[in-house]
Amino acid sequence: MTSSLALEVRSFGIKVTLVEPAGFATDWPGPSAVRASQLPAYDQFRANMPISASARRGDPDATGPAILAIADAEDPPLRVFLGDQPLPLLRTEYARRIAEWEAWDDLSRQAFGSAAP
Repeated sequence: MTSSLALEVRSFGIKVTLVEPAGFATDWPGPSAVRASQLPAYDQFRANMPISASARRGDPDATGPAILAIADAEDPPLRVFLGDQPLPLLRTEYARRIAEWEAWDDLSRQAFGSAAP
């Protein structure tokens, strides 16, 4: 949706940025949070999560200046992460996705009626 919106409003001089924040050190997951009891069936899943609840959290006070830098940029990004965790995780994930898409590319082209190169 962000990409579509950016294309639709570009001719009006409006620039769009999707901000994708990592975890920040706020009280959101702390004592003010209401939580359900954890089900044992999900213990293995929680143990294998790439980012755990104990992962380092960002400083919320650093967010304001970062957002203002994006807003003041002549050519702001369409998408930006806030944090040091998302990019390394997504490099791995997108490499896996590209490998899978490439492995199935012949079938994708056949399904469209195109011959494989």
